[in-house]
Amino acid sequence: MVKILFEKDKCLGCKTCELACAAAHSKSKSILGAIKEKKFSRIRIKVKNGKLKVEQCMLCSDPKCIKACPVGALKRRENGTIEVNDITCTGCGLCQEACPFDAIRLCVLPTVCDRCMEGDEPLCAKACPTKALKVKAV
Repeated sequence: MVKILFEKDKCLGCKTCELACAAAHSKSKSILGAIKEKKFSRIRIKVKNGKLKVEQCMLCSDPKCIKACPVGALKRRENGTIEVNDITCTGCGLCQEACPFDAIRLCVLPTVCDRCMEGDEPLCAKACPTKALKVKAV
C-alpha cells in the first residue's frame, strides 16, 4: 500500500497532478482524451481559507464510505484502496457524503483514488513539477 503525502509549502496550485490523474484514467491516456471522455481527477487541489489543501482518499482504517453504502458496492482491495463495483452501485451518493476528506466524487458512479494500481507509482506524484506530492510505502 502507498500513501500520497502532500507538502503544501511546495505546491504551486498548478493542478498538473489533476491533469495527469484524469489522463491516466482515460482510455487514450491523454489529457484531450480525458476531456472528451469526461474523466475526472481522483485527487484535487483546493484553496480553503486562503490555504492550499489536497482532497484525496486517505485510506482510512475504518472507511465510512464503505459503511455508508446501502448495497455494499464499495470494498477495500488488498492494497488498501477502495474499489467500486459498477454493477451493484446505484449512484446514490451516500459514500460521497460519508467521506470526511471529500475524496469521493460522484460522476454517475463514485470515483476514488486507486493509487494508479497498474503503474509503478501514482501519476499525480510523478507529474508534480515541484514534488509537492510524494509517494510513501506503508
